[in-house]
Amino acid sequence: MRCLNTAQGANPMAVSQRTCISWKIHCHFSFRPRKGQVTCHCCNGEAKKFGRFKNKNRIVQRFRCLRCDKTFSESQPLDGLRVEHDKVVQIVKLLAEGLGIRACARFTNCHIATVLSVLETVGQKCESLHDKLVRNLTVESLQIDELWARVGISQRRTTVDDVERGDQYTFLAITAAEKLIVSHLTGKRNAENTEDFVCDFSQRIVGRVQITSDSWQPYPSLVTKYLLDRLDYATMQKVYGADCNNSASPDRKYSPGTCTGVRVKVRAGNPQADRINTAFVERVNLSVRHFTKRFVRLGLGYSRKLANHRAAINLFVCAYNFCKVHSTLGCTPAVSAKITDHKWSIEELIDRAT
Repeated sequence: MRCLNTAQGANPMAVSQRTCISWKIHCHFSFRPRKGQVTCHCCNGEAKKFGRFKNKNRIVQRFRCLRCDKTFSESQPLDGLRVEHDKVVQIVKLLAEGLGIRACARFTNCHIATVLSVLETVGQKCESLHDKLVRNLTVESLQIDELWARVGISQRRTTVDDVERGDQYTFLAITAAEKLIVSHLTGKRNAENTEDFVCDFSQRIVGRVQITSDSWQPYPSLVTKYLLDRLDYATMQKVYGADCNNSASPDRKYSPGTCTGVRVKVRAGNPQADRINTAFVERVNLSVRHFTKRFVRLGLGYSRKLANHRAAINLFVCAYNFCKVHSTLGCTPAVSAKITDHKWSIEELIDRAT
């Protein structure tokens, strides 16, 4: 072979390089997984079935990679959470009804860490479910507001740069007619988070919409930026009397101030006067505080971690939209908005989210 190549004028070095390239291409395509084939998480190689085992909930298939010989299990609906499914449903039901983490642990005879793991996993799944289903909505009137909560420590005991602790605000956008929570975001009350919130709910609604908000400074410029061509927008600011500070009466320190008036200002378009209000979104704020222990004021149920705080809000939003019947509507907000055709149970919410 060597004499033949030399006789033909072939370069032995070029032949060697071509042979090496051909071998690399062969190896690449020989290890490529076929369509529908399970692949390895490590090297993306083809994997074959390698036994199975039964956990507390189901039979789990095991696989072995043909390239690196590593074994792994198939993906689990709740990310490998090793808790009985009935126990998961029980924990989610208790959390959705406003019980705290320690109370849920006592009721279900589970460890606190188990309850938190269920909350984090189900909260992430609920966030994905809401992002997928609550879209392309035709809305006549939208109301937006913010809800305060404390995470970790008081704001006066931390710094401005600490974005994970201190005062955290939950931005809410709900439809006035359907009472549906269209969008929500939790973080510091600043222009950056406000823009992310406005951008999110503007992408979920189609057609012209009338929006009412409070007088939070970034709202007017951001709302008109994302919805100017299809927007009727007004702000409403409540004016409170001198006793709202309650500095002169310690016995009324935590009582709400007396509302003496309302200032309405049209920002864009031609909003209808009878739709300029924030009463419905403020009522939803009350529901959040009632059904989420972390929002209760003057208590010990506040969140210690921002991630758990957001997971609790994700769970509340899905339970409110899909599982709780609104007394005014006679159905769930999701049914009223024609997203679903029936009221979901907590079991169905978990199944659809996973």
